[in-house]
Amino acid sequence: MKYKFKRDDLELNLAPMIDVVFLLLIFFIVASTLNLREVKSNIRLPDTQVVEEKKETEVNISVTKKGKVYLGKERVRLSKLEDRLRKKLANNSVKTLTVFADKEVAFQKVIRVMDIAKKIKVKNLNFALHKSE
Repeated sequence: MKYKFKRDDLELNLAPMIDVVFLLLIFFIVASTLNLREVKSNIRLPDTQVVEEKKETEVNISVTKKGKVYLGKERVRLSKLEDRLRKKLANNSVKTLTVFADKEVAFQKVIRVMDIAKKIKVKNLNFALHKSE
């Protein structure tokens, strides 16, 4: 009696293995984010004799919890904010405005600041967020 062994076609399915490799790759890319502060602290720049004058190209507006508006460190009424911003941004070609608003401030105050920025044609309007620890 002769026995015949049937050999099943043995195939190695690579699709699940490739999926696992890609998932591991994505995991390590996400898990190993680069901290720019660490990189900047480790860079030692060479000394130079030339001193560059640093121009302030960004204007900051702060809106406190009670709705008080500050242009830089100076308190300003919303009615006078447009004129003050025009003067401050007159010589500034970049026209960048950053708004620091308290999380509990009435949103209408922030909207009014945005409207004023739109009126004077601010090109870059940024909102600064505080990272909670």
